[in-house]
Amino acid sequence: MNSRKLNILILFLLISLASLAQNPKRIYNSSLFKGMEAREQEDIDKELTKAKINFEKILAEEPESPMVNIGLAAVYAFDTYSGKDYFHALKYFQKAYDKQSQFTANDKEILNELFYRQDKNRKNRPIAKNMDWEYQYLEDKLIKFVREENNADHAKRFLKEFQDSKYYTNVSHILSYIKFREAEKQNTIAAFNQFLKDYPESAQLSIATKIRNSLAYKSAISKGTLSDLRNFIQNYPEAQQVKEAKKQMADMAFKEASEKKTLEAIDSFIADFPFSTKIAAAKVLRKQLLFEWAKRVESVEAYNKFVSLYPEGKQYIDIFNLKATILGEEILSDFPEENYLFVKGFDNQQLSDFGGGIAKRPNGELVVVSATQKAEGELFDSWILGLDANGKMLWNKTLGNRFDDLVNKVSVSAQNEIYVAGITNAILDSLKGQAWIYKLDANGQNVFNQKVSMDEALDFVVYPDNKILLAGYISNAEDSLSTPALVKLNANGKKLWSRKYTNKGKVYALANDDASNTAFAAAGKWIFAIDEAGYLQWDVLLPENQEATAIGMNANKQVLFAGASANGAFAAAYDSSGKKLWETPLNLLGEGMPEHLVALADKSFVLAGTYDNKIKLVQIDDLGTVKSEKEFSLPQGVQLNDITVCDDNSVAISATRLEDKADLIVFKLSF
Repeated sequence: MNSRKLNILILFLLISLASLAQNPKRIYNSSLFKGMEAREQEDIDKELTKAKINFEKILAEEPESPMVNIGLAAVYAFDTYSGKDYFHALKYFQKAYDKQSQFTANDKEILNELFYRQDKNRKNRPIAKNMDWEYQYLEDKLIKFVREENNADHAKRFLKEFQDSKYYTNVSHILSYIKFREAEKQNTIAAFNQFLKDYPESAQLSIATKIRNSLAYKSAISKGTLSDLRNFIQNYPEAQQVKEAKKQMADMAFKEASEKKTLEAIDSFIADFPFSTKIAAAKVLRKQLLFEWAKRVESVEAYNKFVSLYPEGKQYIDIFNLKATILGEEILSDFPEENYLFVKGFDNQQLSDFGGGIAKRPNGELVVVSATQKAEGELFDSWILGLDANGKMLWNKTLGNRFDDLVNKVSVSAQNEIYVAGITNAILDSLKGQAWIYKLDANGQNVFNQKVSMDEALDFVVYPDNKILLAGYISNAEDSLSTPALVKLNANGKKLWSRKYTNKGKVYALANDDASNTAFAAAGKWIFAIDEAGYLQWDVLLPENQEATAIGMNANKQVLFAGASANGAFAAAYDSSGKKLWETPLNLLGEGMPEHLVALADKSFVLAGTYDNKIKLVQIDDLGTVKSEKEFSLPQGVQLNDITVCDDNSVAISATRLEDKADLIVFKLSF
């Protein structure tokens, strides 16, 4: 063969080799697939390394070639290849994934072969689906590798190279966990501080902080100086050991203050060591010192100071009752001479306490309710007090809903359960609110808290089966007048029925006959009786100049209605069937009306009302004869809240002393 022919042959071979090197398809067939099929490690590494080198040669000239990038991804992703690199595999495949629109028919043919060799179930799937599957496969392979290797460098590399990966957050957690373990192994304050600085959002933040704090606390304790403890508290104020550190610092200061036994020393300790474990003991000592001071001073101001600071507990009750006695003595000095069993004045927080009701419990104790404020500017809640038979406060609590809550009546059942009714969700002078009743068990725990479908509950009665009949009214927006209304609830506070009457006015008061379950109602110009289902049994339309606003029934089942008349007031008795028995005019003059009626053990009645800011009582026997009249006044004015019968022929009265900040008055007297 002459030299010319030899040169041509060499040139042909070089061109062929160059063509082979520049054709990805040939690399797939000649090297990549052979490496994937090989069984011996040497053969796998040989063929796949050859494929990698040839792919990289093409990539140097065609960096965006999708077929080359996929080929390199396949090489680096092959699990048994010694040179595998799952990071490179995903990186190369991402470049190809974005260029898959450039695939030719020949490209797709070779890719189908590649995917088939990886998973026979992928044969003849659309290229787009296989590309999606391959992307997920490579990403999952890489994340599995990162998780299993538990290597900080791998995690950092992933976060740097694949910032858009759906696993980015997960790998961030992996990295912070690895770094946490490194700090844990070093077990130094500096190591944990560095971890907390570098990974402030780590899931191990809490436990790393606790370990760091524990190490710092042990270090401070081992040094054993007050300065080191102060530095620990200053540097790690959130540490759970801070309380213990402060306890050690505070022990000496507390000992000194308790030995001095002065309010000044204790107040100084509390101010300097507010988080000390001795703070509770200091406050107990302070409370005792203030209690002893208030008793020595014996003034309302001293009592107010103690009560405002300690509005609960036995000492609070003692001071509260001392204050109630002093206020009662002030009131008694302006009251007329009567056979008083007690006179008490109750002030919750030196704010307004007004309205409400009073009732006797089966054991002779009293329950009193009024409206009160917990603090200046707050809305009103109901304030309920338990008193013994001598007017000494035993317990108290406030109950209410979102807006102002005003109370009109309290009643106690034979089972010693407490019922309170009035208005809830009102705002004084702007929002009318809604009728409301709540029930407490014998221990004062809430049983139900129920809104009722009328504007205000003025009165109610509780039947022997614990069903409840409420009286009140519904306002009419058209004419600003009101319509009488009744609502009956079951024992759980759920509505059974309601009545809205065509007359104008209000149902002011109720009385009930437990034997027949008949209820009697005073509704202004109309008086009536209904059965337990709400059906009218009888009714009477009063004369034009009379308006019934109070009602009571004695042991003879005489039903007494009382109210205003043209000449003052009247009282009219009926039997339970509606037959009128007698009527008596009453010399009650001035602005006001009869508000409450009770029957005494001797079957007489006591009628009570507020006239010109004075409380007036009239006792009438069961024949209609006026037996006595009483009047109670104060310089500031006084207003009746309610009256209830106690033992024998004695009554307890709840009233409001009318001031800018009204007080609650409770007094008991016998007839």
